[in-house]
Amino acid sequence: MENQYENIVSLASRLFEQFGIRNVSIDNVCTELRISKKTFYVYFQQKEDLVDAVLTYQEKLNQEKYEKIFKGKNAIDSLILIIKEIKKSSENEPVVLCHDLEKYYPKVYEKHELVKKEIIRIGFESNLKKGIEEGYYRDDLDIELISLFHSLQIKNTFKSMFHFGKKYTKKRLIDFFFDLMIHLIANEKGLKYLEEQNLTDNEK
Repeated sequence: MENQYENIVSLASRLFEQFGIRNVSIDNVCTELRISKKTFYVYFQQKEDLVDAVLTYQEKLNQEKYEKIFKGKNAIDSLILIIKEIKKSSENEPVVLCHDLEKYYPKVYEKHELVKKEIIRIGFESNLKKGIEEGYYRDDLDIELISLFHSLQIKNTFKSMFHFGKKYTKKRLIDFFFDLMIHLIANEKGLKYLEEQNLTDNEK
């Protein structure tokens, strides 16, 4: 990836998160970077292409972050960290960006929703296999179907329950989902390990 391309995408990502997509123009990006529109159009034919590139860039950063977080961790610890990261991201989600993306760039939105689901599916499948190998998860799990179910349902479940008549906090929903999930996949050894970890955390 060329340096100028990276500069444009990185800046646009920051501006989109701060002000929303609709409120950031190509002129704004060019002015901030002190480049001409002609230079911009060398890399992007239109703003929609830039939006697409920004989402790909953010997905790449998230994957790199998770790889660092999971390094040296067992399957259950990795799953706990995933849930903690979901909590953080749900609390710090750039609302205006998400709204603009879904409303004004539906094709890009749908494309990256599919990408996210596939990333979740692959990641969860990897976690299940690791947990079985380590002896923390049930060895009779249907890895393929559970991973698919997880990737398809996690966002829809949160969204539906969060907007249900009675308002539930995101933290409560995420804690509920984790408890449901861990009791589905973990065996006795895994649940005992989780209980020990909770006791250790409470003692700190």
